[in-house]
Amino acid sequence: MAIEAQFPFCGGSQQDWMDYGCGGLNQFFNVQQQKQQQQMQPQQCNMHQLQNYQLQRNPNLFFDNTLVSASKNSCSSHLSMGSLASYDEKQRQEIDHYIRLQNERLRLVLQEQKRQQLGLLLKKLESKALPILKQKDEVIALAAKRTGELEEFLKKLEFENQTWQRMAQENEAMVISLNNTIEQLRENASGCLNNGAEDAESCCDVSGRAEEGFLDAADDIPRKMVMACKGCNSRNSCILFLPVQAPLLM
Repeated sequence: MAIEAQFPFCGGSQQDWMDYGCGGLNQFFNVQQQKQQQQMQPQQCNMHQLQNYQLQRNPNLFFDNTLVSASKNSCSSHLSMGSLASYDEKQRQEIDHYIRLQNERLRLVLQEQKRQQLGLLLKKLESKALPILKQKDEVIALAAKRTGELEEFLKKLEFENQTWQRMAQENEAMVISLNNTIEQLRENASGCLNNGAEDAESCCDVSGRAEEGFLDAADDIPRKMVMACKGCNSRNSCILFLPVQAPLLM
């Protein structure tokens, strides 16, 4: 339909195209033939008038004129054949030019139609692709948000893990220090028992002093290590855990 609209001279249908010679070729030939006939009619009239005038003046020249006219007709036939050949060649060139022109127009029309179809196809694809792309963008944004939350959670877990490790190391150091103090006091107490009965009083005094020193050390060491808060390591702690005193061996 777009091609027919671009070529109104094609008759509007396939049957008209076949009947009327591709939208005007037969009409073009008829016009050219009519022009040729109109150009040849005045020449033929002039020839007939000249022959009639010569016959009226000299009837004896009828046979001579007949011979002359025959020779002229033969010459004119040769001339007409040459003119027809040139005319046919000219018509062929004009027809070729006309066909090339129509082919070029048809090519442009088909190219424009193809461009319009591609434009419509791209619009349809774009209208279908936009919602899908928007949905994918939302999924990507949600995934990025979840990734950020997981990274933050991992950072918190790592910080808590480091805090618990530090507290465990501090508690382990405190336990080691207390064990060393207890072992030292036990050694002092065992040395006092091995001195004998003579040194019982002094041993008791030493044992009493050792017990007092043990109690003072046991009270002083946890107080220094536990009084500081484990969270900030600067202020005093609100809750204090003290180790159980071991019984003194006598």
